[in-house]
Amino acid sequence: MNKLKEEFLNTDLVKRIQSLEKIIDNNPTLNEKLNSLKDLQKKMVNAKEFNQINQYKAYKEEYDKLYAEILEFPFVEEYLELLEQANNILLDICYIIENKINKELK
Repeated sequence: MNKLKEEFLNTDLVKRIQSLEKIIDNNPTLNEKLNSLKDLQKKMVNAKEFNQINQYKAYKEEYDKLYAEILEFPFVEEYLELLEQANNILLDICYIIENKINKELK
């Protein structure tokens, strides 16, 4: 398992994500916008959970506007795409591990 983790962390994909994260961390404006985006995501989840439709729509509108502003930074779209790719790889790995465990348990 540690070997698999180490191999994943040494891929070009993860290295590029890490280099983009350094750029993001050194940009206070972008960092602030990303934190605000995360906060809005939480608010949207809560509003949806408590069936506050109007509040959800207001948060969603604010979220979409802020997301568009964030995408104006030249490397952010690439960063988000790479994160999605990495997430999909991790989901595939989890699926493979789960299947192997299930086969062993049968």
